[in-house]
Amino acid sequence: MADLVIRPSIKGIILWYVLSAILFVAIVVFLQSKGFKPTELWALLILPIAIDLWASMKHVRLNARRLTLTPGILRYEDGLVSKTQRNIMLDKVRDVSVTQTLGQRLVGVGNLSVEALGESGNISLENVDRPRAVADALLEALRQSRQSNR
Repeated sequence: MADLVIRPSIKGIILWYVLSAILFVAIVVFLQSKGFKPTELWALLILPIAIDLWASMKHVRLNARRLTLTPGILRYEDGLVSKTQRNIMLDKVRDVSVTQTLGQRLVGVGNLSVEALGESGNISLENVDRPRAVADALLEALRQSRQSNR
């Protein structure tokens, strides 16, 4: 079985990038209609640049989190420079749950939560693409792991 890597979706971040691009074009068109005067209006371009910087930081942060399903082990990793890693034996997984708001259901993402026996707290990833299919894959790997241990 190949490793299954589960990451948060970047659909929301792409929306912010698109919004920023539309805002940038709108500001440039507005400035062009004014003959690029007064020059103080060029400061309006700070807004889409700030949105891009915020979205870029969020994008990098999302790429730093992942769940990896390997045979027998569920590995959670978080961090870029300093990393946190949690390894959970599949035998210890007690529950896999998916929650979706209406907005998340419309775009096909959801929050995935894994609860393990003897572990402190749940492992959760927000805005995972196709969360039900991912939960089903986790449960199937859990079922196979338990059958092979019998």
